[in-house]
Amino acid sequence: MAHDANETAAPKGVVGRLAKVIGVLSGAVAALAILAVLVLTAVNVAGRYLFSAPLRGTEEATGFLVVVMVMFGAAEAYRRGDHIRIDILTERLGPRGARWIDLLSHVAVGIFAANLLRTGLHTVEFSRMFGAYSPGYLQIPMWLPQSALVVGGALLLAMAALRLIDCILSFTRKERHL
Repeated sequence: MAHDANETAAPKGVVGRLAKVIGVLSGAVAALAILAVLVLTAVNVAGRYLFSAPLRGTEEATGFLVVVMVMFGAAEAYRRGDHIRIDILTERLGPRGARWIDLLSHVAVGIFAANLLRTGLHTVEFSRMFGAYSPGYLQIPMWLPQSALVVGGALLLAMAALRLIDCILSFTRKERHL
């Protein structure tokens, strides 16, 4: 990578502290969802193979928890810079060009997150309006697990905004020094 690796790291200062609070809380929810999947799967396997009595609805609940994992974990992964990024173009542009690419990437994530939030809200509203329930054994209102799309989209949008603010502040500081 041609530019400083710290440029894509978590934001700093007040913006960084706010991003860390959001990231740690969303990461904690994702970690709890992972733990719940582990426990549900272990109990289901034990019930199935040791007692010939699997838990009903475990697969459905696990599927919903995977959505929670992804939607809540995305904001923390993005804050820490643990997302996938292809640096072929960035390496050829030099430090200044890399900062522009960083700025554009935060805008792109913000646009994606805003669209995810918008469609998540529409999906939840539609499910509530029609009284949709999950088709599996659990028969829970679909707007409940779909709400993870709304919260996850909002968290990712907030993180993208904070990363963008940090990038702009960093960009202006470095422009003054060039």
